[in-house]
Amino acid sequence: MVQGEKTRSAPGRPRSAEVSREIVLAALALLRERGPTGVTVEAVAQRSGVAKTTIYRRYRNRYELLRSSLAFVEDIPEPPVGIPVRERLLNLLEQFRRGLEDVVGLRALAAVLHGDEDPEFTRAFRETILRPRLDVMLGTLRAGEAEGELRAGVDHETVVSMLAGSYIARSVTQGTPPSDWADRVLDVVWPSIRA
Repeated sequence: MVQGEKTRSAPGRPRSAEVSREIVLAALALLRERGPTGVTVEAVAQRSGVAKTTIYRRYRNRYELLRSSLAFVEDIPEPPVGIPVRERLLNLLEQFRRGLEDVVGLRALAAVLHGDEDPEFTRAFRETILRPRLDVMLGTLRAGEAEGELRAGVDHETVVSMLAGSYIARSVTQGTPPSDWADRVLDVVWPSIRA
């Protein structure tokens, strides 16, 4: 999304991609540290060193800024084709974990779980972060069934909810899951879905 080039969306000076990147990175850092309520235009300006007027030229309000920041991490690399389905799922679960812990932070997840405090952020988080990642897992399960590695007739939505939900439940009840969380949850689920 944001590389080193300059973009022009309106008459006037070109917008610096580097300034846009600094704004987004500052917003994501604040999201990790303080949760969505901590991401204000003022806080992002202070954190990034970019003037508020520059931020407002790019975003009408904090929700546009939050959505753009979440979209910055939207791309999910597909797991390599040709590797076993279990390895593909392991790869996706580890990406899911890294995205929640290192990119948006567990405070963002907590805000989503308590979605009535900031419904617009909750909707943006679900649409931009959670749903695309869960959809890739769903696609991997469907492909595994088509390839004959997974048992036919498995409820893919439930399996994805169990996999992703185990991370959320473990985080809520015991803090950050152990480093081998993805392997452990797959060890439990795999026997019931493999062909």
